[in-house]
Amino acid sequence: MIEFKWDHLQLCSRDAEATAAWFARCLNAEIVRRPGRVDLRIGNINLFITPLAEAETRALPHGTRMQGIDHFGVTVGDLDAAFAHLVSCEAEIVEPIYQVRAGVRACFVRSPGDILVEILERKPAEMTFA
Repeated sequence: MIEFKWDHLQLCSRDAEATAAWFARCLNAEIVRRPGRVDLRIGNINLFITPLAEAETRALPHGTRMQGIDHFGVTVGDLDAAFAHLVSCEAEIVEPIYQVRAGVRACFVRSPGDILVEILERKPAEMTFA
């Protein structure tokens, strides 16, 4: 059987530098410069940002989903601290912290370049008996 392994996610942005700076400031990404683009590393995730001056932004009503890659997610150990950090970075909060299911909380932010990012906190769910 062929084993497929994660390599990268390619992003396009009208302003690759602003998008990269946002990821560095708000998500503590490491910026890696390459000819013609700006690459980022978040943990073991590689993000490649290609400047695309003619890129179009989609104006969708809040909560509307579209076909294709909707968002990507990253995890943190303390979502409350991460959310406070994102607010202090003046990140665009799309959805504040909410309970996804037992043991999982999340929020959504949007970066320059119209990139939707889910921030997740995963903790072992407590079992309750009535």
